[in-house]
Amino acid sequence: MITTVCMNPALDRTVTVDGLEIGQVNRIRASRTDVGGKGVNVAVVARRLGLDAQVIGVAGEDGLARIHQAMDAEGVQHAFLPVEGAVRVNTKVVSLNGSGVTELNESGPAMTAEALAEFFRLAREKAAGSDAVVITGSLPPCCPAGTYRELIRQLSGSRCILDVGGAELVLGVAARPFLVKPNHHELAAALRTELRTMADIRRGAESLMQAGAEHVVVSMGRDGALYVGAEGAYYAPEVPVEVHSTVGAGDALVGGLLWGLTTHGSLREAFRCGVAAGTASVMTEGTQLVHPDDFRRILPRVRIENL
Repeated sequence: MITTVCMNPALDRTVTVDGLEIGQVNRIRASRTDVGGKGVNVAVVARRLGLDAQVIGVAGEDGLARIHQAMDAEGVQHAFLPVEGAVRVNTKVVSLNGSGVTELNESGPAMTAEALAEFFRLAREKAAGSDAVVITGSLPPCCPAGTYRELIRQLSGSRCILDVGGAELVLGVAARPFLVKPNHHELAAALRTELRTMADIRRGAESLMQAGAEHVVVSMGRDGALYVGAEGAYYAPEVPVEVHSTVGAGDALVGGLLWGLTTHGSLREAFRCGVAAGTASVMTEGTQLVHPDDFRRILPRVRIENL
């Protein structure tokens, strides 16, 4: 069983426009709404690839039923602590002129100290015996600094994967997670330095290992991905595909990595599977995540180079 943590799920509304013009009326060409949040996304990808997966978290009472329905439809087990308020809505504006995706993200309902303690209890109960626990995504307002560090400590004995940026990444590695997966921007921000070359990024990943992480995977968009850990250092170049949306690609990478780790055991092969899943994800529209057939077609095309 794979357990993912999603303490701030969302309803992701994706709208498509010809080209976003600030301060002007923009006509929407297409729209869709999906249940999202990084922990939700990872669990869905893992389940689509064939793993038993559950997502646990905290969610506003208004909108929680929609999350339950979506997880039931995906075959993902779920347990959310309901809190007062509404599930946040994140709006993603996709411009057809190639100018990229503009995201407008709400904060979500605030977290009380009592609710946080109750969630920690829920996490200990539900994550017991899991093959891996993925801790990812933004925290609700009012959570104290180091919340994810404390969660990893609360789950002592579990193989925790931490996929966050900012202060929670810096603080979280001190709890010695099994693996961390920042993107290169998050890594640079955590280290408060510019990472101009692959050597810089590798040194940055090694610094996270020195701080407590056992393995590090850095996603770099069109520049591919990097693994640094006990097995060595590997680089995976980008696999050329037609890109429709990069939303959720990092989450798909983690889901694919979990599938590879469960299936093969080797971090090298897990890394390959993660890159394949992340690549397959960008081939879908909006926030639709991975189609398993795309993943299987991409997997043989992923090249892993020793560094």
